[in-house]
Amino acid sequence: MAKGAAKGKISKSLADAAVEKYTKKRAVDTTEKSEESTISKQFAQIESNPFHQIVVQSDASPSEKKDAVARALAYNETESKEENEARLASFEQFKEYLMAYRKEMSKEIIRLADTEAFSELQAVFEDMNSSLLSFEQKITPLIEIIDAVHRLNMASDGAMYDVFKEIQEDKEEEERIKQLRAEQEAELNTLEANILKLNQDIAALREDRSWFGMGGVKKDALQNIARNEVLIENHKNTAAALREKIESTTFNRETRFAEFSAEKEQLRELLDITSEEHKDRQESLVKAALDFVNTTDERTGSVLDRMGKIRSQIKNVDTVNGNMKRIFAVVSDGIKDAEVSNADLSNRFNITAEEETTLAQYEREDKLEAVNEHIEALTASKVDTLSTLGELQEESMNIKSMRDTNNQQISHTRKMHTSGTAGIASRLSTVLTAVSSAALNEARTTTQNTLNKMNTITHDIAQNEAIKNATHMHLQNDELSKAIEQLATYKDISDKATEITRSALEEQKVLQREIESTAADLASSIKKAKGVTAEVMNAAGTSIPEQDAETSVREAEISFSDLKL
Repeated sequence: MAKGAAKGKISKSLADAAVEKYTKKRAVDTTEKSEESTISKQFAQIESNPFHQIVVQSDASPSEKKDAVARALAYNETESKEENEARLASFEQFKEYLMAYRKEMSKEIIRLADTEAFSELQAVFEDMNSSLLSFEQKITPLIEIIDAVHRLNMASDGAMYDVFKEIQEDKEEEERIKQLRAEQEAELNTLEANILKLNQDIAALREDRSWFGMGGVKKDALQNIARNEVLIENHKNTAAALREKIESTTFNRETRFAEFSAEKEQLRELLDITSEEHKDRQESLVKAALDFVNTTDERTGSVLDRMGKIRSQIKNVDTVNGNMKRIFAVVSDGIKDAEVSNADLSNRFNITAEEETTLAQYEREDKLEAVNEHIEALTASKVDTLSTLGELQEESMNIKSMRDTNNQQISHTRKMHTSGTAGIASRLSTVLTAVSSAALNEARTTTQNTLNKMNTITHDIAQNEAIKNATHMHLQNDELSKAIEQLATYKDISDKATEITRSALEEQKVLQREIESTAADLASSIKKAKGVTAEVMNAAGTSIPEQDAETSVREAEISFSDLKL
C-alpha cells in the first residue's frame, strides 16, 4: 500500500481497465460527457478501502498481493476485536464492490450486443430466397422448353416436324374459329340492334292515334306494330339459335400426339414468343443469376461482419471474466493463507499455560473467542468467494464454448463468402453456358432433323418425278410410235396418191392428146364449117390453093392452143 501511495497515483487493475474501457468509454461515446457512474456514487470512498488499495491500486505482483490480502485477513492480535472486525467489514465491502463492477460490466457488454441480428436474419432469409426464387422462376420454363424440344428431337418417328405441323394447323384453326365467332357475334349484335330498333318503332307507333291523339291507335299503326312484333319474335329465335352456335363454336381439334401433349405445349410456347422476347427472357435469367451471386456475396459479407462483432463482444466478456478470475484467485489464495495464520493463532490461544491466572485465562479465552469469530466470518466469506470463483470458471468455460462456436461460424461464413460465393458464381456460369449450349444443340438437332425430313420429302418427290419421267419417256415413245405409224400410213397414202396421180396424169396426158387431136379436128371442122359457104361458093368458081388451106388449119390449131392455156 505504501508503495502505491508513494508514487502518488492510483494503479488500476485489469478489472478497472476493463470497466473504464467498456463502461466509461461507452458513456463518452453515447452522451459525449463524463457522468459519475452508479458504482462511483455507491462506493465513493472505495479508494480508502485497504483491500482496494492492495488489489486494485497496488502495482505489486499477484503473489505479493495475495500475501498482502492474507496478512490483512489474518487476525491481528495486536489490534482490538473491533479493529479486526472493521477489516473484515472492509473486505466484505470490497467484495461487494467487485460484484457491483462485475454486474455493471456485464450490463455494459449486454448493451454492446448486436441488436440487428434478427434484422440480418430476416434480410438473409428474404433477399437470398427471393433471389433464388427469381432465378428458379426464370430458368425453369427455359429448361422445360429445352427438355421438350430434346424429347421431340429424340423421337424416332420424326415427331418434331409432325408436332410443329399440327401446331401450325392448330393456329390456323384457332384463327378460323376466332374469325367465325367474330362474325357470329357481329351478326348477334346486329340482331339485338334490330330488336331494339323494332321495339322503339313499336313504342312510336303506339302514339299514332286518331282524333288528334284522343282516339285509339290507328289501324295501319296497329298493323305495323303486329308486323314488327312478328319480326321481333323471329329475331329473338334467330338470336337464341345464334347464341347456341357461338357457344358451340370452340376449338376442339383432337391432337394426333397425345403422348407428346406436354412437349407440344412447350413447343407452342417457344413458337408463340418472338425471338426478341426469348432474348429478353434469357437476359433476365442472366440478371437473376448475377443478382443471386451479388446478394449471396452481400449477405454473407454482412453476416461475417456481424459475427466479427460478436467475436469482439465475446472477447470483451472473456476479458472481464479473466480479470475477475484473477482478482478472486488472489483473494481466495489470500483467504487460504489467512486461514493458516488464524488456525495457528486459535491453537495457540486454545492452550492453557501452566500456572495461568484466572485473569489471564479470561483474556486468553476472549482472544480465542475473537479469533474463532474471525475465522467463522472469514470462512463464510471464503465460501462466497469460492462460489463466485466457481461461477467465473463456469462462465469461462461457456465463454470458451461461445468463442469456439463463433470461430467455427466465422470460418464457415468466410468460406461461404469467398470460395462458396465464387463456387456458386462458377456453377451458375457453367449452368447458364450449359443452358445456352443445350438450346443451341437442340437447334442443331432440330436443323438436322428438319434437313432429314426435307431429304425424305425431296427424295420421295424425286423418286416420283423419276418414275414420272420414266413413264413420260414411254409415253413419248408411244407418241413416236403413233407418229411413225401415222407417217407410215401417210407414206402408204402418199404412195397410193402418187400412183393414183401418176395414173391420172398419164391418163390425163392421153386425154390431153385426144383433146388436142379432137380440138384440132374441131377447129378443122369449124373452119370447114365457116368456109363451107365459101368453099361451096368457090367450088363453082376458083379453087383455094392447097398452101392456103394448110395455113388456115395451122391458124386454127394455134387459136385452140391459146384457148386451152
